[in-house]
Amino acid sequence: MNTYSTPAYGSGSYGGGGGGGSGYQSCMQMCAASYGAPTMASSTWSSPPATTTVAGGSSGMTHTVIVAPTQGVLRYVPFAINASVGDTVAFIWNANNHTVTKSSQLAICNKTEDIPFTSGEQNKSFVFTQTVNDTNATFFYCGTPGHCQKGMFGIINPPNAAGSSGAVSSMMSSMASNSSNMTAMVKYAQMMTAGDPMAATWGGNIDMSSMPASSYQYVLENVMYTRTFLAANPETLSADGSVNLSDAGTTPLMVPKDITVAASNSSTGTSTPGYGSPTSASAGTTSTSSPSPTLKGGARSLGPSSIIVSFVAVSLAFVL
Repeated sequence: MNTYSTPAYGSGSYGGGGGGGSGYQSCMQMCAASYGAPTMASSTWSSPPATTTVAGGSSGMTHTVIVAPTQGVLRYVPFAINASVGDTVAFIWNANNHTVTKSSQLAICNKTEDIPFTSGEQNKSFVFTQTVNDTNATFFYCGTPGHCQKGMFGIINPPNAAGSSGAVSSMMSSMASNSSNMTAMVKYAQMMTAGDPMAATWGGNIDMSSMPASSYQYVLENVMYTRTFLAANPETLSADGSVNLSDAGTTPLMVPKDITVAASNSSTGTSTPGYGSPTSASAGTTSTSSPSPTLKGGARSLGPSSIIVSFVAVSLAFVL
């Protein structure tokens, strides 16, 4: 299994030659040349070791984010995590041809020059780690052409807006009221999470109000996909609302169909399938935390959204 660890990001200093400068690019090129990732025929993904060495060291916990749970599903799972200073975020590729690249909240599909990090395009089983140096919201996306524009992005320490009109829980119903496709996706997510209130309301406090309007649809899609993933794998969702991949052990992880399948099928009148084939996972000892009620809080944009936003309160409250 190939691993690559970069210097920490956040308020600390960056040791790779400066933000976005030639030293950084040179470092990235050298590391990519030294750690090329193989294409694997196996359907399993491997977790990083219990301790991962990163520049500057890390004494906190490790949060795992799956980069594309299967080929063709352009999602990070979970979409958002809460991490404390000193924690490590381990990105694990479960499909080919994806990147993890830091962006900004206002230009989600554009690489930032503000203490940047990027994995380069990698393949299945590659592991990329980052150490958290502050609790500011950090956005990342897949730099493979077209992937971010279809919604492949995620957040570390998403902004919190519990109970406000800008929260996911408040936006979902109002946006669905103006879009038949969004309505179909919401109904599908509700069906897939029925009987699991924690999964059904995961991510409800994430604040969307400061994000570009063109991202709203994709934020909701990402939240709903994570909800279906958690409901399909209830052993990964702890009683406190955190996602613990170590509980999976050798139990195969069920990978739901992408949430957009529901929208496509609503247009054709066909039924929406539930899951794809199970993906066997050996999750080791890493874990990842889901958003909670105490969340901390340009040049190219996301694909256009046909959704007209009106703010209507709904009953989808985030539950720990």
